Amino acid sequence: MPELSAESERQDRSCPGESLRAQSVADLAPHRGPRSRHCLEWRGRNTRAPGPVQVEGLGVIVGEATVSVGRELSLGSPRLSALGGAALLAAATLPACSGGRADTGTPASRAEPRVTAKSVEDVFLLTGELRSVRSVSANTPRGEGELQIRWMVEDGSDVKEGDRLVEFDAARLIQTIEERRLKLRQAENDRESRERSAAAETERKRVAVDKAEVEAEKARIDAVVPRELRPAVDWRKFQAAWQEKKAALEKARLEREAYVVSSRSEIATARATEDKARRDVAAVEKALVSMSLVAPKAGIFLVGNFWQWGPEGPRKLQPGDTVWPGYPVGTIPDPTEMEVEAALAESDHGRVAAGMKARCILDTYPDRVFEGRLEDVGSVARESGGRGWFASATKPGFPVRVSLARSDPLMRPGLSVRVEVVRGTWERALSVPRGAVRFEKDGPVVGRGGGEVAKVRLAACTPVECVVESGLAEGDRVSVF
Repeated sequence: MPELSAESERQDRSCPGESLRAQSVADLAPHRGPRSRHCLEWRGRNTRAPGPVQVEGLGVIVGEATVSVGRELSLGSPRLSALGGAALLAAATLPACSGGRADTGTPASRAEPRVTAKSVEDVFLLTGELRSVRSVSANTPRGEGELQIRWMVEDGSDVKEGDRLVEFDAARLIQTIEERRLKLRQAENDRESRERSAAAETERKRVAVDKAEVEAEKARIDAVVPRELRPAVDWRKFQAAWQEKKAALEKARLEREAYVVSSRSEIATARATEDKARRDVAAVEKALVSMSLVAPKAGIFLVGNFWQWGPEGPRKLQPGDTVWPGYPVGTIPDPTEMEVEAALAESDHGRVAAGMKARCILDTYPDRVFEGRLEDVGSVARESGGRGWFASATKPGFPVRVSLARSDPLMRPGLSVRVEVVRGTWERALSVPRGAVRFEKDGPVVGRGGGEVAKVRLAACTPVECVVESGLAEGDRVSVF
């Protein structure tokens, strides 16, 4: 490991970083990084390389030299003695510290890039996470009112079929059951009262009809006496009385029939009310049994998100939360078929399309590569997650769905995935560094050294290189602008 050199630090007060003593290239390796700013004091001991040695990212080192490092260190060899005097290609020659000792060797020029013929692949990177194509949802039982979670298994737990997943607080439901049972008893009493009242009133109506029939029959007997046997006044009186009794009999019969119909309707209504109360009691009792959710199948239980989020954003459900009936409290995904859900930035829309091949690399297992295919690229961008009580849990951008050629037991829903979308491949193409290409009004040009440029025709460009169709030949020297 390198040791601090107080002497070199005193010699170079203007160096913005630390002063480190390096005995070999291996001593420089721990100081790689995009933010490294060190003055490295090279002693040259333990080295057998005759003459100047060029190390990538450090410039030319000869004998004892102090080199200022203001960029990422990229060392080409773990030990300088293994170089055997051969120089590595330098990414850039870095200036020396202003207050330190000057380089004593002869500076080596940068290696000029050349046009190379090789296989080129245009790859576009996306980030996403695994999810299952099919899953079984665990929902709160149907009923009235909200439910409070009393206990639930931990997120990501392995469960077997029939295991308890969630238990809800049943105190409120028990109170509801007592209220429903009271309503049922009231409905039963009302129905019985109506039936007894209807039976008694029907009997009274029957007696009234029988009495009216007797009175009508008596009046008929008096009225059928021949007219010649009675005085005219009495005969007409008996005739009127008979008609009156017949009308009374008809009225009694109609009242009895009307009451029978109305009483049947009232009793039917009371029975319907009783049946409804009985069904309500049965439903609440069934809901009481379902206060414990069990796993419908074996798998991994993933706890759902709480519907009311705080300023910190979305969070998982936990004991004490209140949910409404039918709310999904979790899912058990099917691990036999997985896919990747990613988001495409709005500025990159149109750069990928459905049908393109992709390579999916799990961040947890970077050595495993799974082939995939872009199945769908959304046409409507999702809004940003934002903040507040009802923020969105989805990532902003256009949703992208990537299918996998095969699934693996190592895959778990929610694992981060790097997706390399292959937009194009060239088996053997002329390639130049991206920095050597400049896009002008008349078209792209490539620097040839000495300020000269050559017009070229490009097939495509990646972030690091461009594929040249015409204008250059293999082996041509180019210069970076």
